[in-house]
Amino acid sequence: MTPGSDATSSLFRPFGAYLPRPDLAQQVVAPQYDNLTIEQTHQIVAGNPLSFLNVVRSEIDHPEQSPGDRRVMLIETAERLRRLLDGEIFDYYEPPVFFVCRLESGGHTQVGIVADLALAAYDRGLVKVHESTRRGQEDRLVEYMDSVQASFLPVFLIHRKLARIDEVVARVVAREPLIDIQADSELRIAFWVVDSGDEVAAIEAVLAELDTVYIADGHHRAAAASRYAARRRGGSTPGPEPYEHLTSVLFPADQLMGHSYDRCLTDLGGLSTVELIARIAETFAVVEIADDEDPTPTATGEFSMYLDGRWHRITIPGHLRNAAGVAGLDVSVLHDHLLEPLLGVVDVRTDPRIEFVPGTQGIGALEHLCESEFEVAFAVAAMDVADMLTVADRGEIMPPKSTWFAPKLRSGLVVRLLDD
Repeated sequence: MTPGSDATSSLFRPFGAYLPRPDLAQQVVAPQYDNLTIEQTHQIVAGNPLSFLNVVRSEIDHPEQSPGDRRVMLIETAERLRRLLDGEIFDYYEPPVFFVCRLESGGHTQVGIVADLALAAYDRGLVKVHESTRRGQEDRLVEYMDSVQASFLPVFLIHRKLARIDEVVARVVAREPLIDIQADSELRIAFWVVDSGDEVAAIEAVLAELDTVYIADGHHRAAAASRYAARRRGGSTPGPEPYEHLTSVLFPADQLMGHSYDRCLTDLGGLSTVELIARIAETFAVVEIADDEDPTPTATGEFSMYLDGRWHRITIPGHLRNAAGVAGLDVSVLHDHLLEPLLGVVDVRTDPRIEFVPGTQGIGALEHLCESEFEVAFAVAAMDVADMLTVADRGEIMPPKSTWFAPKLRSGLVVRLLDD
């Protein structure tokens, strides 16, 4: 495949995008802002006017959004973005270009290719998913795309290991990166630009060997982009327009580091401590963990429970663990055979009694939470990436908050306009 060929003939293509100037990139990249308060966000922006939070913070500025507030927020976002791009902060890289990025965190390294993903391939089911999406969140993202006309953060994709991709990427990262920054105390990010004809063709050729990829993070963004493209094209055939593509970063499965999501509940569903343990023991093997033993689950097939100041190891019986597909995942067994029947948690998305805690926060975080507002906590082992891919291949949907992947890119390092 050569640059400019039919956009639907391959999953990926080179594209054009804005990157921050290398000397300014560390100031521009946005910190993780999901848990920032409005005050914290404003403090960061006040101390760093180049921060991409100047763009993405608009929604934080309007937490209680009426329709009028949202329209104001979208206008502000578009205006802030244009001011950044029209200044001397970003450089534009003409198509056809790919980027290679390297993420390093806590001794872990992963290297991926930043490319445009054809939404026609997503629509044909060549991009596998493992999470369900909510229509309301999709609606908000479609409205966002329509008003701001840009994407700030590539969707995180996975591909099964392919030696030829590794070889091409290795040749790129053998030279000095364009951007090499310490995004924060935990994450270092490096970027390489691939714009020579031979290298672009080499990456296109190896990416054309992929017939399936998987979404690790960005299910809602992908679904919204598909809807937005369909609306823009009307009844016509998908073409080469930027809105017919989704900027993505593609990592090999063997480099990824998955993490668990643990669960805390505010009550025991009317059961006493003794009653809950007895009910659990009807299905699982339950053993109290000694004080000098680390209760962190390290292997699938078991999870840990913190209850009344004590840790317990709960082992899943073979007939449940060996169930095919999503039913055999630890998080599915935990929900289907404990949380729902014993504690009355029917819908984890809407039940106000349940809280999800990233596994990277550690066992101590669960203990602290149970000493304050929660009654019981469940720690699960990180899911194997291969299990997630198998579930996606089967067309099944995992329970909410089953797994998450880190490190991930940050907003503001790759900006692509939808009408570029």
